[in-house]
Amino acid sequence: MASGSFFFSTLSLAFLCSFLTFDNVKADLIGDLCSKTSNLSSCDEVLRSDPRSVKADLRGLGQIAIDKAITSAKTSLNLVKALAKGRIQSKCIEYYFIAFNSLNKCQSLILGKDKLNLYAEAANADIDIFTRDALFYGKEPIFLKQASQKTRDIINICRNFVLEIGCDQLK
Repeated sequence: MASGSFFFSTLSLAFLCSFLTFDNVKADLIGDLCSKTSNLSSCDEVLRSDPRSVKADLRGLGQIAIDKAITSAKTSLNLVKALAKGRIQSKCIEYYFIAFNSLNKCQSLILGKDKLNLYAEAANADIDIFTRDALFYGKEPIFLKQASQKTRDIINICRNFVLEIGCDQLK
């Protein structure tokens, strides 16, 4: 009787240890990816705030980052639309639509093997948002600057995701 109890206790302990180890591996995956970004805390917050990250592999984390970048860019675009009408606003909107186009391409490319174009499209989205920022010549409203920086931080996660994966992981 005691040996059966010992067996089940040992089995339960082994299961618990394997579960905790698995959970730490996922935490390390997010930590490893975020440690290579320009804003560690933002990356960590963005990825961990999504319930999909609990079971996500590296590709899944990349998909989460792309989805979050699109959502953040939409928020920034809505802020631009709320500004007074004019030349700067129309150019900003144009750059955001170009960035959206690049981010939407990223959603398709992450499912395939074309790592180079995936990186290029994420970089294009970042450049388009940076160019939009430059239209204000340093006089950008603070709320828009913060929203834009958040979007660029998330796009940076996407770019680092691509650098982190190998072509063999996209098969």
